[in-house]
Amino acid sequence: MQAFKPEQPVRGNDEAIIISFREGNKDAFRLVYDQMVRPLTYFVENIIHSQTDAEDIVANAFYKLFHARNGMKSIEHVKRWLYVIVRNEAIDFLRLKTRQRESQYDLAYLETGVEEHIETERVRTILLQDIHKEIEKLPRQRKTILRLYFFEQKNTSEIAQIMQLSPQTVLNHKTKALDALRKSGLKIKWLLEGVPGFSIIVAAAFYLLK
Repeated sequence: MQAFKPEQPVRGNDEAIIISFREGNKDAFRLVYDQMVRPLTYFVENIIHSQTDAEDIVANAFYKLFHARNGMKSIEHVKRWLYVIVRNEAIDFLRLKTRQRESQYDLAYLETGVEEHIETERVRTILLQDIHKEIEKLPRQRKTILRLYFFEQKNTSEIAQIMQLSPQTVLNHKTKALDALRKSGLKIKWLLEGVPGFSIIVAAAFYLLK
């Protein structure tokens, strides 16, 4: 396996990053990895329902990406490429599991809706990634509350106990934080980009931001 080039840390825009990435720069690869590993793992896990196997599939995808890096034209190209790779490996995983277990449920799942399900999961993953980016822009306390609310599924009482705040204070912060997300233009982005499954995503966004 070819070693990464020992270069200076990558700085600059996506164009500078992809150039360094193609050259095998370790920091450029780390930037891509850090940005994509969580959403990809979430995406695969929601298809195959196994965290450990999802992590293995994503790790293998990054291994393949390293060897295919010279063909990457942009950061967006890298993202699309990774989603295709993990999607195909997730389908192969389900097919193998079906053969091994002779599961009628898995067989029916593969034959009657896997494409729609995978596309829905892909878009939902991107939506949650964008929500996470908007949450990171919030003040520290509101950021923590929304992380617990969205990503750890904690209710108001649990958040209040964790943060040693009154439930009313948690509600006030959550209301203001969600209002900031509504004003961020997050939902409008999906309409402008014409993402497949837009109606599903808007419904999900309204549910998450209610």
